[in-house]
Amino acid sequence: MTVPPDPTPSTRPAAPAPGERVRREIPGERARREVLPGGPGRAEDAGAGAVRREVAVIGAGPRGTAIIERLVAASQRGDWQGLLEVHLVDPCAGLGGNVWRSDQGEVLLMNTATCQTTMYPDESCRPELPFPHTETLADFLAAEGLGPADIASRAAHGRYLAAVLERAVADADPARLRIRVHRTSALDVSGEPGAPQRVALEDGTELSVDAVALALGHLATAPGPRSQVMEHAAARHGLVHAAPANPLQVDFAGLLGRERVAVQGMGLNFYDAIGMLTDAAGGSFAPDAHAPSGLRYLPGGGEPQLVVGSRSGMVYRPKPDLRPYLPEPHEPRILTRERVLELSVRPDGLDHEADVMPLILAELQRALAVSGFRALAEESAILRILFPFGRRGGPIRDAHERTLEVFRRSLREAAEPDPAWLLVFRVLVACRIQVNQLIDLGAYTTESVARDIDGHLRNAFASWASGPPVLRVRQLLALEEAGLVRFTGPGMRVDVDEEAGSFVVTAGEDCRYACDGVLEAHLPGVELNAFTSPLLRAWRERGEARQDSWASRGTGRRVPTGSIAVDGLYAPIGKDGRVHERRLLVGVPVSTAQPGSAITAEPGTAPQLLHHAEVVARRLAAWGGVLPA
Repeated sequence: MTVPPDPTPSTRPAAPAPGERVRREIPGERARREVLPGGPGRAEDAGAGAVRREVAVIGAGPRGTAIIERLVAASQRGDWQGLLEVHLVDPCAGLGGNVWRSDQGEVLLMNTATCQTTMYPDESCRPELPFPHTETLADFLAAEGLGPADIASRAAHGRYLAAVLERAVADADPARLRIRVHRTSALDVSGEPGAPQRVALEDGTELSVDAVALALGHLATAPGPRSQVMEHAAARHGLVHAAPANPLQVDFAGLLGRERVAVQGMGLNFYDAIGMLTDAAGGSFAPDAHAPSGLRYLPGGGEPQLVVGSRSGMVYRPKPDLRPYLPEPHEPRILTRERVLELSVRPDGLDHEADVMPLILAELQRALAVSGFRALAEESAILRILFPFGRRGGPIRDAHERTLEVFRRSLREAAEPDPAWLLVFRVLVACRIQVNQLIDLGAYTTESVARDIDGHLRNAFASWASGPPVLRVRQLLALEEAGLVRFTGPGMRVDVDEEAGSFVVTAGEDCRYACDGVLEAHLPGVELNAFTSPLLRAWRERGEARQDSWASRGTGRRVPTGSIAVDGLYAPIGKDGRVHERRLLVGVPVSTAQPGSAITAEPGTAPQLLHHAEVVARRLAAWGGVLPA
């Protein structure tokens, strides 16, 4: 990093204590003024008597980095007045954040092509702030020999994020904007809603700032009831249990030496586990033209057999290998933007199965028929392609063989993309964007969101449009060919056999396995009351955050979610109804208010991540008094 950490505690007066009466300020107004202290790089740059204003950004992953980049862009405007000091707080600041940290190994992969990620807004975002830089991840990694349709490692993305942050620091005019990096964690953010905020850091520093942006990402949670049952069983019987977590936080070495480990979940975390477990074992994959997967697994030692399944049994198909360049996105002809806007204003709300799924099927039928694939354009044929195990899951017979065949067929069709298969992929990617727009607009009834979207459709879309790279499916099949993987299909259950002292996996009458380990291969859920973050625990204890709920457009019935309730899109609401407007949240913990906000931003698609970053940056600058409200 160009700018080193500045661990020196702020010398500003402490913010009012909770309950103390303060004059409510609006963005741009200041009740306090202070002269910058002397010393290199401070008053000399800004001029004696300058007003010291400070804000904080907690989190240096994609969202936090985007907020910093947008703040630097804002500081280049002509109506920017004064000096703003920004405290960036993250133990992995300068490394790309926790998930993408650049110092991790190359095992974990992205599941998007390099040309599908950027940290800089373009015309599609309609930004109000300047956007002088255009470098995408593909541009950045071209020097490393990667093409626009290649899949990069997460560490490579971390290097890109670090470079974006370093460039932002270099672009900042020290007379207008300074970025101070604190490579530590934030333990608390406190202060009255209308007053400056205190930020307590793990290294003992306490900052007093005008406003705080929190880009917290996926947070650890306390184990749920099912996880607790398995955790306690593991302790009693000498078994092993790995709870839901970021793959970098899972002890995969602890699974080695076990005979058989149940893996719950077949999504992207499962594919991460494939890479991490074989790496921990010291195994490797060698090309083998005679193997169905094209690879042969060379064991390192201690690999357990993996019994893999999930509730739905949905197979995440590999994304098609479209190198060297990706095709143009499909343009919907039936589920169009105009149709989305029309559907979004229906007063009774949408039932996905009745109102939207027929349009998705019609979009697929039209595209296949127009392209000459008439045999596949029948609705029954499309449903067999989309849902090989049926629409709603449930145990099936011959689950291992049937799942294996779906994987092998999808690998063939992805490695050398079949035109019909590729067309289905492109149409579903486009339809997923339209459905996400309907969710963003609150068009569905709560009942349909729970039953159809969360309970079914997200998995179905993800299995086609958010699958792993081809390489990961080759590796999975190579492990199966080595006898190290068994598939249970849908309806997987994990119970405890107290008499045998083992976990037992079942999925229908002909599927039963005794296991001495369980890996829950998914990220922790979004659950305010279960977050273990000290910061959010402090908010819960003081009643400064509450759970959100989703109101059904049809019935008005409210269903609680685990997301943090916010006013508008960003400011958390306390249990007393007060809005903490100087705290601005983006990303996963406020997913109900910001649905569809992906963890990365795709160029040319008006990504929410960059839109939210610009709005939050402007609000921080307004609270800091350097931009008008």
